[in-house]
Amino acid sequence: MKNIVLVHGGFVDGAGWEGVYRILKQDGYDVSIVQNPTISLAHDVAATKRILVVQDGPAILVGHSYGGAVITEAGNDPKVAALVYIAAFAPDKGESVATLIKDPLPVPQYRQYCRRRMAIYCSTRQNSLPHSREMWTRRRHCSWPTHRCHGA
Repeated sequence: MKNIVLVHGGFVDGAGWEGVYRILKQDGYDVSIVQNPTISLAHDVAATKRILVVQDGPAILVGHSYGGAVITEAGNDPKVAALVYIAAFAPDKGESVATLIKDPLPVPQYRQYCRRRMAIYCSTRQNSLPHSREMWTRRRHCSWPTHRCHGA
C-alpha cells in the first residue's frame, strides 16, 4: 500500500499535515492532502472522493478530528483499503459529529467506553500502516476515543 490520503479537521486546513506529509514522503509513500471546503460534510466527502479518483491504486484514508467523520463517509469508495483515525471522530451508522458531542459521558463511563473502543480500533489499525514510525505503533494513539480516554 503506497497511497495515503490525509484529511484535516474542522477550523484548520491541509497545512496542518505538513510534518506528517514530509515524513511519509521521505519513507516512499505517495501522499495527498485533501483541502476540504468545510461548507458541509457532503462537500468535504466529495472533495475527498475527488482525490481518491486520481490515486493509482488502493489508498489509506487518514482523518484528524472532524476529518474522521469525512473519512467514515468517504470510506465506502472502492479505492479505500483502510481508515485511520487520529484524534478523530469515528461515527457509527446513523451518528454524526453533532450527536457524538451532544451529551458527553461522565468521565468514569467515558473511560469504560474508551477501553471497549480501543480494542476495536487497535486490532483493525495494525494491518493498515507499516510499523516504521513510533507514532503509528503506540496503541493509545490509534483513535479519538482512546486518545481522549488517556487524557480524561
